[in-house]
Amino acid sequence: MSEKACIVGAGPSGAYLARLLSEEGTGVTIFEVNGRLASKPCGWGIPYSIDDFMKLPEETILEKIRGYEIFLENSLIHEYKGDVLGYIVDKELLLKQLLEGANIVHRGVDPRKLIDCRLVVDARGHPVYKGRKALALQAEARANIERDRIKIFFFLDLVGYGWVFPGRDGLIHIGAGGFADYDFLRDRVLFLARQIGAEIVSLKGSPIAAGGLRLPGNGDFAVGEAIGAVMPLTGEGIRPGFLSARALYDSLRNGKPYRKSLEEYGLTFNIEVQLRIIRYLENSSPAERRELYLSAPIEVLKRVTAANLTKLEVAGLVARYPGFFRKLVLKG
Repeated sequence: MSEKACIVGAGPSGAYLARLLSEEGTGVTIFEVNGRLASKPCGWGIPYSIDDFMKLPEETILEKIRGYEIFLENSLIHEYKGDVLGYIVDKELLLKQLLEGANIVHRGVDPRKLIDCRLVVDARGHPVYKGRKALALQAEARANIERDRIKIFFFLDLVGYGWVFPGRDGLIHIGAGGFADYDFLRDRVLFLARQIGAEIVSLKGSPIAAGGLRLPGNGDFAVGEAIGAVMPLTGEGIRPGFLSARALYDSLRNGKPYRKSLEEYGLTFNIEVQLRIIRYLENSSPAERRELYLSAPIEVLKRVTAANLTKLEVAGLVARYPGFFRKLVLKG
């Protein structure tokens, strides 16, 4: 082993960084406060843009998503079925595979006290994130659905959305997240369960980093949700967490500033795109929100949710849909 690294937190970013370091021969100890991996409520969805930099192990893929239905309140406004749009993964199995080769210690620690490690990385997630947070609630439930299709629900009184995703062991995930309180989101989850005739098995909630990237100072290192590597509009966290780990790994090995690596992987820009849409929604009336949802071009929806846009691609979309983007610029 070339050196010893200590990572605090065994979520997607911490686990992937452990894998990258282990593969180069670095000894890794990873601390995880929870006794079971993947305990945080999560839809386990990853958009197809994961394929840009990482091949998911086939055995970790529960479903390949080939379609979606998008609802505004009770009305279906968009639907699609065709190419693979993303994946539902067995997150627990994926993390276990990434952590092979690392020493896992199931206890919480303060990264500042790990003075015997040459490299210490904070991957503790939202509890240490310093920016704005949203809230997400998710139920595991039983219902018959098309398992290669997801459902997305927009509500005019919520800056956020609801979802129905396939899960593991025949279960499904029904969730609602955004800038709202627990009771509001619980009512939305129960509403969605009634809509599809689902029987709820369990209900859990968690804050989500939703204020953009916040890098630590003083020469400290952190990845994943601890720095806000979450897509704030969609709540997508697995792939951004992986990207932040890859960016830090590249920074450590190449001497490139961490912030620059995050920019090169597109995290900074795509998070800012989603933050701009959030600002538009927060500054808009219900009628303006309705118009945005109804007028959003499908191409724009797919690219924004994949969250791998470049500035050049955005310029092309603006040229094709100037009226739509003018709204975002004026209110965002």
